[in-house]
Amino acid sequence: MTIDDVAAAAGVSRMTVSRVLRGGHLVRAPLQERVFAAVKKLNYRLNVSARALAGSGPSRVGLVYSNPSQAFLSELLTGALRESSKLGMQLTLTADADTHDRTAEIAALLRSGVQSFVLPSPACDAPDVLKLLREAQARWVAISPANLEIHPLSISADHFDIAGRMTARLIELGHRHIGFIAGVPASKGAAERLRGHMRAMAAAGIKRCPVEQGYFTFQSGLEATEKMLASFPECTAIIACNDDMAAAAISVAHRHHLDVPRDLTIVGFDDTPIASIVSPAITTARQPIAEMAQSAIRLLHSAAMAAGADENKRTQKVLPCTLIERESSAPPRPTAKTK
Repeated sequence: MTIDDVAAAAGVSRMTVSRVLRGGHLVRAPLQERVFAAVKKLNYRLNVSARALAGSGPSRVGLVYSNPSQAFLSELLTGALRESSKLGMQLTLTADADTHDRTAEIAALLRSGVQSFVLPSPACDAPDVLKLLREAQARWVAISPANLEIHPLSISADHFDIAGRMTARLIELGHRHIGFIAGVPASKGAAERLRGHMRAMAAAGIKRCPVEQGYFTFQSGLEATEKMLASFPECTAIIACNDDMAAAAISVAHRHHLDVPRDLTIVGFDDTPIASIVSPAITTARQPIAEMAQSAIRLLHSAAMAAGADENKRTQKVLPCTLIERESSAPPRPTAKTK
């Protein structure tokens, strides 16, 4: 007999059984009675070595990382490590190269006793990942998921609002020929940024909105910017869907002997370290990446502490983004076509 058999017989989660067997002071009395009744009925005997391994389950968190931006990972880890250390939780990072690696890594963590996970997009939108976690009765917090309804716990940034404000600011500066470098198609955040941009352009009565596909990587930013300048030579501003691609756009502009921002304004998203390292420093929209990771860890900690009390509780937080203006944006040259 296993702890999963006890959970099934008692009609509770694996985590609830674990908490009851470790003292259960935070589990309601009726649930404790059901667990003990199942233990007696099944003649369950707790394996001491297994308990030592799995007993730290609620204190161990797996972070499944699949975003190609190293800058994003750095911010995410900073927040997750800071909060997990504060709460006495152990963080394990799994980076997946493909779907098989991802599910294999998660399965290995589950076997080791990890029952709590942080799933940034796009991992949180992967059916194979969610199926695996549901079958294991694990809990997770999704960061920027495409579908909020399938995630009891989620943290998102308001990508639509900040993209609209970014575009409106460029229009306010006098730009009318604005190109956009999109992010990974599967990313909800990237889609919301593009939608916010298009909405602001339409509100200003600007009909031409060229978009080139990027993938959040520096290399994809180089390629997308080259295509943008070739197909849209009248462009006076480029909005890149993250800072890595904005930095790449600045590199391409320099290659074409374009001064940033006098000849070409370039802005990004996320306010990762690269935004202030490159020259000129990048005007960007600060996504609270570290804060989202911290909030995710806090949600997991609270959910673990409340196991058995209200396991169906839904918490969906949306954090605001901040527009940060630096040297890479300015009004277009007076000679540029702005009407």
